[in-house]
Amino acid sequence: MGNTQGVVAVVVERVPAPSTARLEQTGAAPGALRRLSARMPRDIVDVAAAGTVVAALALALLALLVTVSSSGSDPRADIGATAALLALCLPIYLWHLAFAVRGAVPRNASGTLLTLAVLVLGATPVLGVAWLNTAHIVAVVAALTLRPMLAVPISVMLTAATAPTALLLGASGPDALWLAVTTGMRVIAVYTLVWMVVALRRLLRAGAALAEQAVARERLRIDRELERTVRRALAEITSAARRAQDFTARDDRASARVELATLVDISRRGLAEARQLIRGFQQPAFHHEIASAAALLAAAGIEARVRLPAAGLPEKVDESLRVALRTELARLLRDGADEPVVLAVARVGGEWALECHGESPVSCAGSTR
Repeated sequence: MGNTQGVVAVVVERVPAPSTARLEQTGAAPGALRRLSARMPRDIVDVAAAGTVVAALALALLALLVTVSSSGSDPRADIGATAALLALCLPIYLWHLAFAVRGAVPRNASGTLLTLAVLVLGATPVLGVAWLNTAHIVAVVAALTLRPMLAVPISVMLTAATAPTALLLGASGPDALWLAVTTGMRVIAVYTLVWMVVALRRLLRAGAALAEQAVARERLRIDRELERTVRRALAEITSAARRAQDFTARDDRASARVELATLVDISRRGLAEARQLIRGFQQPAFHHEIASAAALLAAAGIEARVRLPAAGLPEKVDESLRVALRTELARLLRDGADEPVVLAVARVGGEWALECHGESPVSCAGSTR
């Protein structure tokens, strides 16, 4: 499946703080697909896999319906025998599908494929044209089980062979051609559904792996920062302690007291730096947070820009501004945007306000003094 990614850009600009009033919120209309995906359950992959198996089972059961409808015209159509053979073939078919939607192949797959082929193809001369509607399950299992260099030609051959086989069994030319077409459509439909479920599983696993890598990189960065801060403080403490020890050995108590006082100051300063560093990790600077929000929007395919005041932001901002940013980020990731988004921080009426711009102005509710 082709992986379509939106072309995105994240641009950080610094512009003078606007003196105009806050922009009114109009909001970009979310697409129908985004609204639908927002209502989907978290276990959408399992739902899709179950739906694929149900759809494949329904297509296989059509053979029984065709047998019922043709029982009056074809003397070989036997409803009881068809149901009995389906009861033998469908478990094998569903067994392969259950593994396929998880991206796996069952053990002894070649043997079960051969058994299924014998049951389906061997019963065709006995049960007539109606039973040929099950030929696609052999082609599907072959496509899902064998290597591509074998799966493709075998599936194509099985699909193409339905037309001449139907003619030999007494079907008319149009009926035989239609049977071949519908068999090919069933093979393509089931295989595509399985392929999409597998691709979705791989995509989710890749996203989880990227998230784990991001967490691991952040932990390594935090470890390096803490190690650098603590190592420097420990080195200074060690040096001061050695100097105090030397002065004590020379009975220079005054110098030793000075070194001990220096040691205490270094310890306090190092502890304060470590505490400040940890607080910074717990609550990052707002300009880092808004830049991260723009990066998340870009990863979601939404073109995002950040505008900060030319004078810069204060070191501490009120929590309401952070809440407004997180709320707007969640809304955009949920509903999407049909146009580029600009996240701007401006000084309005003595307060810091978070504003969102598009081609039509959008304002976010959030400000701090």
